[in-house]
Amino acid sequence: WNAGLPRGREPPSVPTTDREAAPARGPALQRALRAAGFGPLTLASRVSLDPSFVTEIEERLSALAGRQISIEMRIDPRLASGATLFVGAERQIDLDPGLGPLQQLVEALGPSAEAATLDEAAERLSRIVEAAAWVPALEDVTRRGTVRQVGDGVALVAGLSKVGAQEVVRFENGVEGIAFNLQQDSVGCLLLGGEQDIQEGSAVACTGHALQVPVGDALIGRIVNALGQPLDGRGPVPRETLRPIEALSPGVVQRQPVSESLHSGIKVLDALVPLGRGQRELILGERKIGKTTMALDVILSQQGTGVVCVYAAIGQKASSLAQVIGLLRERGAMDYTVVVAALSSEPPAFRHIVPYTACSIAEDLMRRGRHAVVVYDDLSKHAVTYREISALLERPIGREAYPGDIFYVHSRLLERSTRMRDDLGGGSLTAIPIVETIAGDISALIPTNVISICDGQIVLDRALFNEGMRPAMDAGLSVSRVGGMAQTPAMRKVAGRLRLDLAQYHEMARFVKFGAEVDQATLNQLRRGERELEVLKQDAHAPLPLEREIVILYAAVKGFTDEIAVGQLRLFEEGLYAFMDQEHPEVLTGIRDSRDLPAELEARLEGALTAFVASFRAAHPVAEEEGHL
Repeated sequence: WNAGLPRGREPPSVPTTDREAAPARGPALQRALRAAGFGPLTLASRVSLDPSFVTEIEERLSALAGRQISIEMRIDPRLASGATLFVGAERQIDLDPGLGPLQQLVEALGPSAEAATLDEAAERLSRIVEAAAWVPALEDVTRRGTVRQVGDGVALVAGLSKVGAQEVVRFENGVEGIAFNLQQDSVGCLLLGGEQDIQEGSAVACTGHALQVPVGDALIGRIVNALGQPLDGRGPVPRETLRPIEALSPGVVQRQPVSESLHSGIKVLDALVPLGRGQRELILGERKIGKTTMALDVILSQQGTGVVCVYAAIGQKASSLAQVIGLLRERGAMDYTVVVAALSSEPPAFRHIVPYTACSIAEDLMRRGRHAVVVYDDLSKHAVTYREISALLERPIGREAYPGDIFYVHSRLLERSTRMRDDLGGGSLTAIPIVETIAGDISALIPTNVISICDGQIVLDRALFNEGMRPAMDAGLSVSRVGGMAQTPAMRKVAGRLRLDLAQYHEMARFVKFGAEVDQATLNQLRRGERELEVLKQDAHAPLPLEREIVILYAAVKGFTDEIAVGQLRLFEEGLYAFMDQEHPEVLTGIRDSRDLPAELEARLEGALTAFVASFRAAHPVAEEEGHL
């Protein structure tokens, strides 16, 4: 820019013929100007530009667009050189005010120039520079390339030398793709559509922006694909508000500690592994032992809480997805849920971006001060998809044949979950990723990667599942790093004793199984732990409100179930709920409203439990003393 107009110097007048000889180039640029709307364009430059230079650009662009164009200046020191004019979302223009004089100098000093002494050459150069018409040359920089190879959902493109990573490119037939693998002489692109009409040698153009998807309240209750396009047959999805699928996670100073409970309705979770709004809690386990069931129960529990749920189905079968959607519709959960799906039969690009699309939809709610939960079901299939894409693009492999950046792929997704500061809206985004293990091996690459990113994990055990424990959660391996901070005061009062009882029970049970003799106190502890485990069992898709959880867990830890036969505990629990609803609704209301258990309310609860236990034992006597383990 030092070769441009000096400060305070007016540009020489430019004849009309010269203006016509160097117009802003290309009908594509003219269409972009006319489609850019009526707002001002943005001109980014490393340094401040002379106002007369900016006015010159405005005049030339106005003539090309057929309307008045205004430009807003923005200083961007990150630019390598020159300046860039942004026209809409998909086009940019490079500006170089020195191209005109430079071309004149080249012509004057070319091979046809007469031989001259050094002084004569300097004088000629001075005359050329003084008479030069400093007309800014506008160059449409829509980068174009050609397809080298296409197949298996990816395309190899040559010529896109200045394309950005994750930038959207558009093929000649209208199909879009994502610039995924940037190499020195080619770019590997993920196809966001069919590859049938893409031929070798066809043109590819950059768009200048990353992939964006529609967000907003209009998506609630809808089923969309990875691009935000509807799959439910209910008409188009409004696209007034768009958001890129990838964004920087909130900084540390923008966050606040996770301190508000996210009620799951699952007794064992709320008591032992509590969830908080803004937390990242991983669900680990083998196939078909209740991972998706647990995540769906969390969604069902958000009814009436104002929390919006986003369910990301990654590489699932259509039949499995149909069952999930059927359950959500049957239970009324679609009223506050968005389903983003990419089936196993879809191209790898869709399966790769679907969790990022779901995260963007939920993140928009968080940024607007709302609370959202996003379930990634599951990241194991997402990792396999990323490995498949990397193999197609001939990327080097690492441990377990996964690319070396698989950790970064998941970390930049999960790190966007947080609780924002109150002065920034106080919204939250809670992530519940699911990872499938093989033979219960949680030390494999993907499980360990995601465990290190999350704030805790829920480990489901095959042996417990086969023994009839539902949910089959391993209390020893499962942990929430948020802990009691995310529990309500009422749950915190009963959960501490419950965790201690279960730890003692598991420790004592090991000795009893080997035939060791124990005293009466140990037998009493075994009886209580056995009944507490039975109380923690819960049917699928039957989440409980907080007040019911408190009542049954309080009864277990305080010994009200010690004299109830293990086989009668399910009947005891159902009867207790009905008894409290009919005889002591004020106790349930007090727990629900205060979310605490003060001394007065606790005394009334103990009185109600004493009365119910007496009536239950009279109606269901135990025939003989039990000794279950």
